[in-house]
Amino acid sequence: MDDPASQRVRTAVCAKLCTITLDDPSRRNALGSGLLEQLERAIAQADSLARHDEIVVLLLRATGRVFCSGFDLEECVQNEQTLAQFVRRLSALTRAIRAMPAVVVAQVQGAALAGGCAIVAACDIVCASEQATFGYPVHRIGLSPAVSLPTLMATVGCGSARTLALSSDVVDAKRAQALGLVHTLACDADALEIAATALARAIAVKSPVALRATKLWLNELDGTHPSGSLGAHADSVTEATAALCTAPESRLLLADFWKRRKATS
Repeated sequence: MDDPASQRVRTAVCAKLCTITLDDPSRRNALGSGLLEQLERAIAQADSLARHDEIVVLLLRATGRVFCSGFDLEECVQNEQTLAQFVRRLSALTRAIRAMPAVVVAQVQGAALAGGCAIVAACDIVCASEQATFGYPVHRIGLSPAVSLPTLMATVGCGSARTLALSSDVVDAKRAQALGLVHTLACDADALEIAATALARAIAVKSPVALRATKLWLNELDGTHPSGSLGAHADSVTEATAALCTAPESRLLLADFWKRRKATS
């Protein structure tokens, strides 16, 4: 049995609703080896529950002031293969979220950056507080946000996806709503929890067969289905992005970025 103190992801199931909570606030819910492994297991479990009609909705949330700050860069600095491995795992995770039969609702109370933003973009409905921020500030370490592009483009459109992916800008929740990434906006974290929970519970009582069919059709129409115009390129984009991670430029930029961060921390 896992030590409860080592649990960075927590899962609860009640009345056709599965709630997955990222619970590593001291590390800004960063996607390190431990949290990623637990999140992968939790998503796989939720997918199985959805396919057996035991849940209709997945609510994805986090504790602390930050939803998810992206990859754990300390791990990536220590091992030059880790960043590429994280990219591949993030790609698989976002595709699993989008393909899951359950409706996936994100509850974002703070920063959702880089890999955190990729996870949000893969969800079906995004609820955020006005304090939330979103973006892909990864070019500074020689990395591309391309693994997020299929779901990001399907969600916000080509123009907005191009802007977010190339500018490295971090946008506030109101701007993210205007771009189409955020669908429901709440004034603060408390109001957000009420709104997101109410929405998830309202969906959970709907017909699972009709919802599953609707999500499948949406994925086929927006191209994120594995055979679609966007989904079919996911593997090649992922491998091209992973290759960047071990290139000399990325290794130098990452080392320099981490050195400067440690100096100011």
